[in-house]
Amino acid sequence: RMFPFLSFNISVLDPSAHYNVYVDVVLADQHHWRYQGGKWVQCGKAEGNMPGNRMYMHPDSPNTGAHWMRQEVSFSKLKLTNNKGSTNNVAQMIVLQSLHKYQPRLHIVEVKEDGSEDPFLTSKAQTFIFPETQFIAVTAYQNADITQLKIDHNPFAKGFRDNYDT
Repeated sequence: RMFPFLSFNISVLDPSAHYNVYVDVVLADQHHWRYQGGKWVQCGKAEGNMPGNRMYMHPDSPNTGAHWMRQEVSFSKLKLTNNKGSTNNVAQMIVLQSLHKYQPRLHIVEVKEDGSEDPFLTSKAQTFIFPETQFIAVTAYQNADITQLKIDHNPFAKGFRDNYDT
């Protein structure tokens, strides 16, 4: 799972209109990165786009504007993988390449009540980019403090905690 996960407070929607809310992840730059000397450094060109899913529809989609504005919208179930052949839970999984920098984007699209897009509502699609959410995809954390933070806050990492009672 993505850690820390994305969550958003959404406002200024039509309470009775229906919306799909989703996140996609795009390359943030054209570089390959490595962790060296305690910091991230560029080390060549990014490889071409990997095949695979880059979009995650929020499981509450479609829903009313009132629903989306009621509470924080969390993407805690979003999973990231570097396995381009992954076929399990494809709707919950975004395929990324390790050691590349990515930018998540939030999309809010007004749709018909059944969730299908109305070609006349294309002007009702909005995309939001938060530069502070950029990240470098890794298969192992490069910083011991980050590893410990994930162990402390990940409900699936109980076995790694010092105070875990067996």
